[in-house]
Amino acid sequence: MSTTSSTCEHLHDVQHFTAHDVTERLMAAKEQCRISGVRFTLLRQQIYQLVLAANKPVGAYDLITQLQQMRLSEPDTQDSALTNQTPKNVAPPTVYRSLEFLLSEGLIHQLTSINAYVPCCHPRAQHTAAFLICDQCQRVQECSSLPVQEMMSFAEQDVGFIVARSVIELSGRCQACQ
Repeated sequence: MSTTSSTCEHLHDVQHFTAHDVTERLMAAKEQCRISGVRFTLLRQQIYQLVLAANKPVGAYDLITQLQQMRLSEPDTQDSALTNQTPKNVAPPTVYRSLEFLLSEGLIHQLTSINAYVPCCHPRAQHTAAFLICDQCQRVQECSSLPVQEMMSFAEQDVGFIVARSVIELSGRCQACQ
């Protein structure tokens, strides 16, 4: 993980995107993947859309359930009603692979303490972030500030530790729940 990154000196709420925001983020992700030469498959797009549209951190099994519901409610292009076929089940490994892809492309973050995923506030900028997680309302704020970056720089430059992935999480009560 490179410590050369952009930082901003404020917090970002990672949920509550409008439908327009979700559409813009999906289009930007498609373009980012096209430029990077990686495949942004339909399943990856659907999972990213569900993470963006969620109003709280979302777990992998919640995503599987939502994807299965989407498949049951959407008519198949081959008209499964005529062929008496049920929609194909969503396999957990395929969802986990898609989540790993979205993580590797910097589109989402994984919150390890609650085993859930949230959208990245700066998906096109390599950065290190800390997450403030409210125990009461599950609000998540992403902070990619200079002190967070300095901690990563210390680990890599002063200690010689090569950081592959970092997740800094602080749990407590948000401003609204205090």
